[in-house]
Amino acid sequence: MADRHLIRYQQLIQEQLSLLLLRELDVDPGILVTVSRVIVSADLQVADIKVTVFPNDKQGTVLQKLRKTHKEYEYFLSDILSRGRSPELRFEIDTEALEAYELEKLLDDLSE
Repeated sequence: MADRHLIRYQQLIQEQLSLLLLRELDVDPGILVTVSRVIVSADLQVADIKVTVFPNDKQGTVLQKLRKTHKEYEYFLSDILSRGRSPELRFEIDTEALEAYELEKLLDDLSE
């Protein structure tokens, strides 16, 4: 699969999974969960899903829920993806996004 096709495939998974989580993920009010990145293996068998969770102290709970229900999300994606099969979804906390947020917060505090 050419690079541009892989990139588009990753974007499609990110968009559809974001919509699905918005509708289906059962989290308490005030918790924000976003799909920040999707990295699909070259053979399209595995997709690492990077998520951010705010507030940070809810990351463990949300990650546990995502990992528990990942098969349901794979089934949903298999209906949408033209391949007819979804890659195995592996959810992880996106530490890069959290580090960027913390750095931005620190810079804002310094500028005040």
